[in-house]
Amino acid sequence: MSDDLIQYDGGVLVADIVSQSSVTDATELTQYAVEDGSLISDHAIRQPRTMSLTLVQTDTPISETNGFARAMQALSYQARPEGEQTTTVPVRQSEFRPAPLMALSSGIQSLLFGGGPVKELKLTGLKADRAPYSKELKVDVLAAGAPVDRVNLFYANLLSLLETATPVLVSMKGATYVDLVLTSVNRTDSGGHTGKSTFSIELKQISTVETQTVELPPVPKAKAPKQSGAKPPAETTPEQKAKARTQLDQILFAGPPQ
Repeated sequence: MSDDLIQYDGGVLVADIVSQSSVTDATELTQYAVEDGSLISDHAIRQPRTMSLTLVQTDTPISETNGFARAMQALSYQARPEGEQTTTVPVRQSEFRPAPLMALSSGIQSLLFGGGPVKELKLTGLKADRAPYSKELKVDVLAAGAPVDRVNLFYANLLSLLETATPVLVSMKGATYVDLVLTSVNRTDSGGHTGKSTFSIELKQISTVETQTVELPPVPKAKAPKQSGAKPPAETTPEQKAKARTQLDQILFAGPPQ
């Protein structure tokens, strides 16, 4: 039982008893319909591994653990002194006739059940006239140095793993299962069983990845795209505009040629 544990970053949970466990590995096949109505599959998708555990935890452990130590304790009980006594009880044979013996011959029946003197039956047993006395029995027990609420503490640790989605490692029956996360926790307290609770938990395996920050080189400036075809006309300068205006005036106001 000490080999069955739930290990996580920062601690370990060990239940007193693993009453039931199951591990499920499954694969889902893709399905696509074709024209004739049949289905085809082109690959398989591996589903996350799931695990179900039924754990029993008590306030008193069955082996040495934190907060508990083995100690010798004396228990007392009442006993009677050894001795025998014999009592004689009168029995009339004619009053004792078991049905199976009625099939015997008449002579044997007469010998067994016929009249005659009263027979005696001797009973031997322990003497009851002696006074009982106290005897002591020493046993090894696990004693706690201080009150320990193991059941509620175990429940609180399970809820913490559930709420924080902490990956855990489960060791059970010589096998190790990694990267499991609790998905549900159910507690059952049976009537008449004080200091004992049963926990049904479900776990599912996750895939973990590592991320890394990388510095990229600077992006080069984008160049203007090359234009195809005829270039657009350049913008006219002020000097070109003044020259063109002078030439236009000369043509408009000059007289006819001589």
